[in-house]
Parts: sequence; C-alpha cells; structure tokens
Amino acid sequence: MNRIRAARQARGWTQTELADRAGVSPRTIYAVERGLSCRQATKRQILTALGVAWELREDYFAGVRRVRPMPPEAEAQRA
Repeated sequence: MNRIRAARQARGWTQTELADRAGVSPRTIYAVERGLSCRQATKRQILTALGVAWELREDYFAGVRRVRPMPPEAEAQRA
C-alpha cells in the first residue's frame, strides 16, 4: 500500500480532507496515491499536512530525485 494513503487512512481522512489540509486538489492526492510524480513543493505540502518530516520523503514518495552536489571544478568557476 502507498505510504501516503496509509498515513491518510491512519488519520481517518478522506482524499478531499488531506487535499484541503495540504492546500492541493483532491485530484493531486489521487494521483500521488497512484504513484504518479508531483512537484517538490507539493510533496512538502502533503508531508507537512500529514505531520511527516521532510527528511522521510523518500519513504513516502517513489522515485525521489537526489540533488547531486556540484563538482569542485564547477564550484571554483562560480566563485
């Protein structure tokens, strides 16, 4: 089962209730629970509404992109 759905159901909320608390559309919650991707800001809103720490996002969203650190040579060129 999807972790977002499990967390929502554990709180006894409908998709619409979570959407209202997160400030997103119910359609977005439906899509996220089906495993579709969404913007990082949307993930943050949903996790905040559920009371889940941002650091745990990889446990709740499939395919979270990791931001790669900038290579030292590129960092030196920026300075």
